[in-house]
Amino acid sequence: MTYGRFLALFVVLPLVAVAWRYRRSLRFGGPWAGVALFCIVYAATSPWDNLAVKEGIWDFDDARTWGVRVLYLPVEEYLFFGLQTALVGAWVRGRLHALARTWGAA
Repeated sequence: MTYGRFLALFVVLPLVAVAWRYRRSLRFGGPWAGVALFCIVYAATSPWDNLAVKEGIWDFDDARTWGVRVLYLPVEEYLFFGLQTALVGAWVRGRLHALARTWGAA
């Protein structure tokens, strides 16, 4: 399986489902918390992942990626960081909003 297909099946499809399920609660608030979260995620994951590939701890098969790398990582790896963060963030925000409604706080 290619990395792109993995992203589509196991991250993008669940993200679409979660976004649809919690579409009302995802509309509230500004974008700054999400922007901050993405900055933290990329700042925390990119350096060590690039270093691990550079040092040969692991690598990505170019035949299973799009063949485009930024520094040492394929573009799909960077997409994984962001899409996975969006998936978990949307799910958590949706669940917290639902709990707040249940408890009468929203």
